[in-house]
Amino acid sequence: MKISPENLSNELTRKLLSCYLISGDEPLLVQESHDLIRKKAYKEGFTTRETFDQTQTFDWQEIINSCSNMSLFSDKKIIEIRFASSKPGREAINSINELIARLNQDLMIIISMPKLDKASLSAKWCQNLQKKGAIIQIWPLKSGEFPYWLEKRINAAGLNASREVVLILADRVEGNLLAAAQAIEKLKLYLGDGNVSETVMQKVVSDDSRYDVYKLIDAILVGNIQLSLRILQSLRDESMDAVVIIWALNRELRLLSKLSFAIESGANQNEVMQSYRIWSSRQNIVSSCLNRHQLFDFHNMIKACTNADNVAKGQEQGDKWQLIKNIILHLSACDKAA
Repeated sequence: MKISPENLSNELTRKLLSCYLISGDEPLLVQESHDLIRKKAYKEGFTTRETFDQTQTFDWQEIINSCSNMSLFSDKKIIEIRFASSKPGREAINSINELIARLNQDLMIIISMPKLDKASLSAKWCQNLQKKGAIIQIWPLKSGEFPYWLEKRINAAGLNASREVVLILADRVEGNLLAAAQAIEKLKLYLGDGNVSETVMQKVVSDDSRYDVYKLIDAILVGNIQLSLRILQSLRDESMDAVVIIWALNRELRLLSKLSFAIESGANQNEVMQSYRIWSSRQNIVSSCLNRHQLFDFHNMIKACTNADNVAKGQEQGDKWQLIKNIILHLSACDKAA
């Protein structure tokens, strides 16, 4: 069967299936679907969980053996398999089919992978899984849907916000669900319950009283390398998702590239700032960064962000935190020739 993310909670209330495939490119929604299934499974006695992440040395025999090594008195077990690609390959498909054949009341499988195309959804292995369990397809929110998603999530947190206040948050996070969820968590911590005023929203999403991803960006723009690296380490220690940091860097770099292109084409810098609605409080630090770099520098760093994002999502091999650090060092430094 197919289950929409919106109906997953209701479907789990009715019945817990033996296998699920979660497909999509929104990390937050994929994770939350995972969490809902795990929570229900735990209530039904699945207290043991093993997770396998796809790598170049993905050992399917190890997974199959894990499913086989279950005694009469062992706990119910969840096997989670996380793919970096939506194209499993022949060995993976054969192994998935074998795992499905081994499913029983004490064994459950949760598979996650990037968005599946129509051909993959029609493949035999996918149809086989769908007969035994469910496929949950997660689609990116359309631009017009995002404010409504934010409002619903704000209300679910026990808060209320006017349309104007919701749009302030929507503008700041620009469609990034992970960043939005973290901002709402900060609002909840700040207010508890109640109404979110425009002043509070501006304060929380721009809170200078603590390290956050926005303060990281500002430290980078002014070229304060030591502070930038301290904030990065703080965010890492607080378990902030690397994808959120990369998104923020990429967002800022794309804006900087547009500004730089306009200025290098002869436009007045102050007029360009106004046309792109750069806050007056940030114009000096943005100018500082523009004065240190040229357009091709920003283009190279955007490419580096794409590579770091692929690594952070498991689609390529590498050290995501080192890649982020490299981008920060590059953007904080002075590359423009004297």
